Amino acid sequence: MSQLLIQFSDLFKSFGPSLLLNGISLSISKGECFALIGENGAGKTTLLQLLAGHLSPDIGHVQRDSHLTIGFLPQEVVAIDSTTARQYLEEGPLTHLERQMAHLLEQPNRLSEWADLHEEYERRGGYRRLPLEQVLQGLKIETVLDMPMQALSSGQRVRIALAKALIEEPDLLLLDEPTNHLDQDMIAWLKETLRHRIGATVIVSHDRKFLNETCHHLIEICKGKLACYGGSYDFYLAEQERLLQQRIKAFEAQEEERAQLKIKIRSMTFAKAKPPSDRNVMAYDRRGEHHQKSVQRTLDNLKARLAEIETHLLPHPKPKYLAGLRFLSQPLASTIVIELEEVSKAFGDKMLFANLCKRLCKGDRMILTGPNGCGKTTLLRCIMNLLPIDAGKIRIASTVKMAYLDQDVDMLPMSQTPLEYFERRFQLPEEDIRKELHKAALEGSDLLKRPFVALSVGQRKRLMLLSLILEKPNVLLLDEPTNHLDFSTLEAFEKALLNFEGAILAVSHDVTFIEKVATEVWNL
Repeated sequence: MSQLLIQFSDLFKSFGPSLLLNGISLSISKGECFALIGENGAGKTTLLQLLAGHLSPDIGHVQRDSHLTIGFLPQEVVAIDSTTARQYLEEGPLTHLERQMAHLLEQPNRLSEWADLHEEYERRGGYRRLPLEQVLQGLKIETVLDMPMQALSSGQRVRIALAKALIEEPDLLLLDEPTNHLDQDMIAWLKETLRHRIGATVIVSHDRKFLNETCHHLIEICKGKLACYGGSYDFYLAEQERLLQQRIKAFEAQEEERAQLKIKIRSMTFAKAKPPSDRNVMAYDRRGEHHQKSVQRTLDNLKARLAEIETHLLPHPKPKYLAGLRFLSQPLASTIVIELEEVSKAFGDKMLFANLCKRLCKGDRMILTGPNGCGKTTLLRCIMNLLPIDAGKIRIASTVKMAYLDQDVDMLPMSQTPLEYFERRFQLPEEDIRKELHKAALEGSDLLKRPFVALSVGQRKRLMLLSLILEKPNVLLLDEPTNHLDFSTLEAFEKALLNFEGAILAVSHDVTFIEKVATEVWNL
């Protein structure tokens, strides 16, 4: 039997009046790798923080292994001082123990203290640590080690934090969207690293292929409850389909029985008694009285059964699709939408791309791939005229109306509320904004009066999707559009893109997204 690392029993967690986790129970043992899924705002990050010990439950029992070590990768890593990447990586209890042990070794009369610290070092997994060079090379961050964390991009900071979590080889590794800033080579390296872990891992990710190839258990958070499945994400989908078919059959049987009961009750209620076939009216009346009582009993039983069914009606089993998520684009008159002619861009001595020649045409859904740092985001920003090019020409057709989705939705005015943003940008009153959110089935109307900075990246992204829809563009420039989206929104978004009548240029490393959406893949 594998070692139990952590166990929750009947745990509750609320934020204000909102009950996020409702009496959940969960056990995680050594060697298990879980995918954690659920809609945006369902509580995935909160559950990770409870597992990490960063949050405490309102009610419930938490049992941890006495020597449990935990590594945690948050979605966002904020640098608030001048700490370098190297210093950030070296911070931690194991490094502190190493320094103490080295100091004690210089004092022969304190070897017993060294032995105690050495035992603690072994217990914390000091000798399991991954080689620093191996991790830095896998995540392509060797060149930024001596730079301040403040000077790094958000993606570089996340990769440094991921390296730190991996190097420590903790008993329990918690990863919140680890693939968001990784290219395909890095993702392949991370998959291989996770396969060789002996500890437990819990992963929140939008990348369906990554989850399929790394996780063999799945936890779903839905309406404050947890459901656990023993298998990959594809197994979960197959199980959901099987359960859906069961619910459809039960719902159809219920509706058939309701219909039959109503027909019988109607026929018995309005049925007229037949007149006597002979002159024995008194005998007929006695027989009729018994018959009427029998009919009434049957009728009462039918009505009681109908009332029982309607008191416990099964809901319609068909899932709620986000059918409202669709783009109403203005027509494109030109076949060639965007043309790059010998376009070049460098930052200092680093040439990102030179003499690029490419066309985006009406109906294209072009996906731009390539290693991190090759200039994919820069190219999108140049096309949007947010950055100047060094040489060449970018021609954009006169009827083009572009909309841009940046990777981490950092271009939103963070100090504003969504209500202020939509009112100013689209001149929409609050009632109309709520209607548009409802029509797009994006929810989030309860977030309208909180500033963007107080929202999660996933919540901001859902609101940014509404902004894209309201702009009514005919060309979409999308930078890692699948990052931070829950699966139901992601699948609705993919469907909306497939029905989009304009042109799309998107940066993505999400293999499933590329396979479903791309008409052409351009490797930069």
